[in-house]
This record gives sequence, structure tokens and C-alpha cells, in this order.
Amino acid sequence: MHSRANAVSSVTTRVIPFVVAIVLGGAACGPALNEVRIEPGTTPLKPVFVLTDTTGLAPSGTIYGMSVVPCGSDTAVWQIAANGSNGAPARLVYGETPPGYVVSVGPEPLRAGCYDVFVTDGRRSRFRVDGAGRVILDARRDTTTR
Repeated sequence: MHSRANAVSSVTTRVIPFVVAIVLGGAACGPALNEVRIEPGTTPLKPVFVLTDTTGLAPSGTIYGMSVVPCGSDTAVWQIAANGSNGAPARLVYGETPPGYVVSVGPEPLRAGCYDVFVTDGRRSRFRVDGAGRVILDARRDTTTR
């Protein structure tokens, strides 16, 4: 039991600085440049994250990392970070590490509930998983720079 608690504490210790860096980095740079659009995907519990600029018409800017965090939590269930070998992908599937990125946390299985998605210099996006495991898009758009 202690090893699980230590693992959670270790993950929290690593996630909080990463999320804080994304938030502070985005706030310091002015308006958000990146946007994450969420699609349900073709596999249950595997949402697809589409990365664009805020117009939705052009590729995203630099993405140093992405975190999927249960709403109201500070512990990610999946977190990736760029290793500098590739540009940002246009699409990411939950739990699948794209070329040029490394996994920092997870992926943990998604469960019913609410999830926030954070990317470098972007707005928070949100989705929900219902009791049947379907990904439901959150209609509300966050205008806060993260």
C-alpha cells in the first residue's frame, strides 16, 4: 500500500511543476496560440486530440507538452513532453506517444468523469467520459490562457 501512495506522491510531485510551467509560460506570452479540439475517436476511451492554432485553420505552434488531468485534480492521468526531435503532431490519440515526445505520466485508463487537457501556450479543453465509456465533448470553451 505504501508503494502505491509513494508512486502517487511521486507523480504529483512531477506533474505539478510541469502544469505550472505550462500555465506560467502561456500567461507570460500573451494570448493563447494553440488550441486542442477533442474528437471521440474510433476506439472506446481513446479520444483524439487535434492540435491547431486558435483559428483552427493552421498548424499549432510549438507544443512542449500536453497533460490530461481529471477536472479539479492536480495529478495527470497522461502527460507527454517534447524531446526536441520533431515538431508538434496534428493529431494525438490518448495513450499513444507521438514521435518526438516521451511519456512523463501514464497513460492511466480513463474512467467516467470530467477531464481537462492542457497544452503549451493554449487554452484548456475539456471532455467527459460517460458511464458507458463514451467520450462526450464539452461544449463550453475556456478563454483563459494556460
